[in-house]
Amino acid sequence: MPALQPLLDTPGLPPQLGRIAAGFPLEAIEDHQRIQLLDLLSEPGRYALRVGDDSMMAAGIFNGDIVIIQSQQRARNGDIVAALIDNEQLTLKRIRYLEDDRIRLFSDSSTLDIRDLKRTRVLIQGKVVGQLRHYP
Repeated sequence: MPALQPLLDTPGLPPQLGRIAAGFPLEAIEDHQRIQLLDLLSEPGRYALRVGDDSMMAAGIFNGDIVIIQSQQRARNGDIVAALIDNEQLTLKRIRYLEDDRIRLFSDSSTLDIRDLKRTRVLIQGKVVGQLRHYP
C-alpha cells in the first residue's frame, strides 16, 4: 500500500481510509479522505466536557467519554443537554418539557434517575452534538 503511506505520515488529523460495517459486512473498498474532526470541535460556541459517570450508558455515553456541547439555551424534547440546576449542579441528561411549566431531566440508563423540576430551576447550557472516546 505505498499510496496509503503519505496519508498516514501527515501530521494533524487521522485519515479516513474507508467504511466498516458494524452489522452485516460491507464490500471492502478503500476511500481515502481526511476526517474533519476540527469541524466537530471548532464550530463557534462549542466546548468539551468529560463525562463523570455511566448514567447515560444506554445512549452510548460512558464514564470518561468527552462530549462536544453546542452552547445554546433551548433544546427539543429528547435532546441530550448539559443542564445547570439551581445555578450550581451541572448534569448531562435527556430533556422533556412537561405541562405546568416543568422540565424532566432523565438518563437513559435508569428509571430512578428522573428529576421533574420547575423551569426556573433549570438553565440549559447546551446540547450534545458529538462525543469522543479513547480506547487505551
